[in-house]
Amino acid sequence: MKILVIGGYGTFGKRLVNSLLHFGDHEIVIAGRSKEKLAKAQHMLRVSTDNIIETVELDVLNSDLVEIFTALKPDLVINASGPYQLQSGDSDSGTGAFQVADACLEVGCYYVDLADDRRFVTQFSKQLNEKTKQRNLVMVTGASTVPALTDAVITHYLPQFKSIDSMYYGISPGNRTDRGKGTVASILSYTGKPFDTLVDGDFQPVYGWQDLNRYDFGGSIGKRWMSNCEIPDLDLIPALHPQIKTVRFQAGLEVSLLHLGLWALSWFPRLKLINTWRTFTNALVTMSEWFKGWGSDCGGMFVELTGKSDILKDKQITWQLVAEDGVGPNVPTIAAELVVNKIANGELKPGAYPCTGLFTLEEFLIVAGRWGIYQREMK
Repeated sequence: MKILVIGGYGTFGKRLVNSLLHFGDHEIVIAGRSKEKLAKAQHMLRVSTDNIIETVELDVLNSDLVEIFTALKPDLVINASGPYQLQSGDSDSGTGAFQVADACLEVGCYYVDLADDRRFVTQFSKQLNEKTKQRNLVMVTGASTVPALTDAVITHYLPQFKSIDSMYYGISPGNRTDRGKGTVASILSYTGKPFDTLVDGDFQPVYGWQDLNRYDFGGSIGKRWMSNCEIPDLDLIPALHPQIKTVRFQAGLEVSLLHLGLWALSWFPRLKLINTWRTFTNALVTMSEWFKGWGSDCGGMFVELTGKSDILKDKQITWQLVAEDGVGPNVPTIAAELVVNKIANGELKPGAYPCTGLFTLEEFLIVAGRWGIYQREMK
């Protein structure tokens, strides 16, 4: 397939491009706003893969995407350019046009994104599913760690429970690994802002980057501070698995100074002293780089499932994913790669839908094994 990767030089986009070139038979075109970054990425790919990659300048918010896609004639477009809050029209209500996906519908090509924004992912199918089916296309949103890997983990362990009552899970990257500016902007958009999460069967408000908790990953990762994050799972998991009555997700920064510093900043929006920290994304990313030598290059994810066994005894399973030696940023790209290959093989049905139930945990771990990323289980 001919694949256009928007944001193909970014933290996650460049890793996805490398995987598609090394482990697939695809023609890749990378796109983005910066001519300089495109030229640098083109050179690096020529050196590392011996491929001459076509590039194109575009801005997902301001370019005529239909004209560009018509000229390029891609079979599939991957949108790896965040933050996704700005790409769904009305960023407050989550309604409006999905610019990249709409352009794909217009020209008749498949679409995959790595979106992590709650409103973007939950509104995607509602607005685009019928039109996508009519065009006999496949469009998948949220092909990233959450919700894709989350749902794969639940589905894998579900048969070991009579019922799952609650789920607590989180992600913490190593401080020395690359920082995705779009991901940082996404986190800052809800830092100190209220959002709903499922608690004992009812949706209740919590605040972004608050409710500090100290979680011990053990091993090479150790203890990390964790705080509330808003992700698509908070709506998708209760809908997919209604037996689960509590869903709690948190994320953590390895360096305590940075994590607790952001926790302190979260009080400004909560107390309405400032509207949002997202407008300070560039400055805060630059400041975080001052501490890049601190901490480690080890990151991980954990999922704690609690419920009842077949004989109705209390049961808990803890699953962890461990990424050492700076390979953590590969994790969010694995779901997208799996989905791209399934589209290429004609395995996915037409429609627009979130990336849940599209691959197994075993399929994910096979790809993760390329970089030595491994799982741990505790029962």
